[in-house]
Amino acid sequence: MRLSLIVKKNYSSLQYFLLSGISRNNSLPEMKTFYSNSLTRVFPLAAAIVAIGSFGILSDSYAAAPPEKDREAILAMAGEYEIIFNFEEKVALQPDYKLKEAYQETATEMVLVLKDTPEQIILQHILSVGSGKRIVKHWKQVWTWEDTRLVEFQGREKWEVRDLDPAEVEGAWTQLVTQVDDSPRYESYGKWQHDGGYSRWQSGVTARPLPRREHTKRDDYQILQGVNRHTITPHGWVHEQDNVKQVIDEAGEPVAYIAVEHGVNYYDKTEAEDFTKAREYWEKTNEFWGTVSRFWEEIEAKESGFSIAKEVEGESLMSEMFAIAKTLVEDDESAPSEGDVSSVIEKFLN
Repeated sequence: MRLSLIVKKNYSSLQYFLLSGISRNNSLPEMKTFYSNSLTRVFPLAAAIVAIGSFGILSDSYAAAPPEKDREAILAMAGEYEIIFNFEEKVALQPDYKLKEAYQETATEMVLVLKDTPEQIILQHILSVGSGKRIVKHWKQVWTWEDTRLVEFQGREKWEVRDLDPAEVEGAWTQLVTQVDDSPRYESYGKWQHDGGYSRWQSGVTARPLPRREHTKRDDYQILQGVNRHTITPHGWVHEQDNVKQVIDEAGEPVAYIAVEHGVNYYDKTEAEDFTKAREYWEKTNEFWGTVSRFWEEIEAKESGFSIAKEVEGESLMSEMFAIAKTLVEDDESAPSEGDVSSVIEKFLN
């Protein structure tokens, strides 16, 4: 399948809402409320009212099952792909800010289904670089039906866990995206839509750390605020992002917004790439990464907030996790115990 190298230049309506919110000089909570109200006006969702019992009360025992079309759309993102990553700053928001050079990269990636239950689907991305010469565990998507607990980035390496009203997420899926080391990156929720002959999902405004393409190169902003859209296509799927780069002070208070960025990543199905090395990598490391995932699931379930140190004794959490995975692949060692894994990660937690 030939990949399209065309990057759309026109702004989406959401970008205008991002700019409108910024022009009001809103605080972060006010900005989130503004976006939420704007999205509701522009993308209204039909609500189904179901009367249960003589008093019309919907109890937990009658909770609706996830629509099968939603599950099919999420599972459709699994497979083998050629990818084009495109990110381009579109608007400078400060007088002395100069737009940075656009980022474009190609890759091949395998997306595996790790879990498929009626109310949760987990997809693991694994990059294959140089025709399998280098394998990189990439991001993970955790989709949960009507999830009421959300992990939110606050900036300065801090996360908070927020409880949601069940009515707020009725009919919606949360998408938790992890870093390459399986620590949380961002999470939001939205409803899949299937009218018009195609399936798509859109998040709310979501704060996340700097992306890997910038986190070692830039320190002029601390939070990437963005809206994510996943669209299923005949050839695979597309991941779009409408992003705003935000500066916060040491106390976590908003200071300024410096640029609007649009990202569009094309995932086109391929049969041309040999993913044998990627499968071998996952066969040797999946037990270890499963232990890491369970650690974070427990943290997110019991803690109201936490922070992750960038480095401990000169090493990052990512480098520590990848070093363990490397020994499993190269030395054919047994996976470390749950206690050993916990002791490594806990060094980075505050």
